Amino acid sequence: MQFPEPVSSVVPGLHGRVLGVLARTDKPLTGRAVTSLVRTSASPSGVQKVLDDLVRNGVVIAEPAGRAKLYTLNREHVAYSAIATLARLRELLLERLKAEAESWEVPAESVWLFGSTARGQGGSDSDLDLLIVRSDGVDESDPRWLEQVETLTQRATLWSGNSCQVVEYSAQEVRDLIDRGERLVTELRRDAVPVAGTSPQRTLTRKAG
Repeated sequence: MQFPEPVSSVVPGLHGRVLGVLARTDKPLTGRAVTSLVRTSASPSGVQKVLDDLVRNGVVIAEPAGRAKLYTLNREHVAYSAIATLARLRELLLERLKAEAESWEVPAESVWLFGSTARGQGGSDSDLDLLIVRSDGVDESDPRWLEQVETLTQRATLWSGNSCQVVEYSAQEVRDLIDRGERLVTELRRDAVPVAGTSPQRTLTRKAG
């Protein structure tokens, strides 16, 4: 999945990136504004060609504004619901991960997304990084626990197209990381996205006991 521009995961190239920009706002945008909001480099002429094509197909509405034109997605177009869903792929993935983790027979204390995908920077070649905090009373070799983690890993890869990598700590190990002032803790405080269980903010402000 292209996490910065989810629409591009299905609509490759500049078309997907332009649709992603328009799907993120209700505000009419000039062609120049669309160009500035495309996350990867694009020429104004290239963006304009894409906008003209989308207008011809009725997916985008163009309205005159002096010498310029203002562009918005046509929310009445039959394609709009599909485009809106594509723009929400990251949120939909998080919802699936949450539902899976919350269904576990042996609950995790926390499941967080971290790394480049949490920052919205990961592309199709990026790993989907999950950090799982295991309760101290659960043995790391418990077959039920291992099966749950493996299932989540496999499903996350199928749902996103990205290789899912899991980092696992016990609750005590997390407290030890906090106590030692490990760099990972700083990164998690800054970037981690809660999926299930206790949030990074609450967990990572606890004092070692």
